[in-house]
Amino acid sequence: MTLQIPKEEWGNFFDDLTRRRFEWKTHLEVFSSEIGDQILSDGLPLKGVTFEVRGGKEVVEVLLGKSTDDHQTHNIFNTESVQFLPNEGDGGGILEIEESDGTKTLVRLIEPMPLKKGYGAYWTAGA
Repeated sequence: MTLQIPKEEWGNFFDDLTRRRFEWKTHLEVFSSEIGDQILSDGLPLKGVTFEVRGGKEVVEVLLGKSTDDHQTHNIFNTESVQFLPNEGDGGGILEIEESDGTKTLVRLIEPMPLKKGYGAYWTAGA
């Protein structure tokens, strides 16, 4: 079920999402009637999502990256709605941020693969 996040909760929601999904891999896309579907990044880890007021303008900022040489910051202005669709059972999900002109930014959060049980025993068995 898609969760509609009320505007007064955006800051706390993004802080919590960042804390719970920090370093998870992402897939970032933007959908717009002017430019169509654009993939901005695939596989970069989540560093954070914030909601701030800068110079009288509200901005949602999505920060992704592995290092200072391999990173991306995506700013979203004139945000109308924030929704989150959690995946059933795997902890991932999709964050959808819609602007007043209808442009949508989708951030797919991909849960890291857990280590298999007994993995450590495999390496010590022949030692």
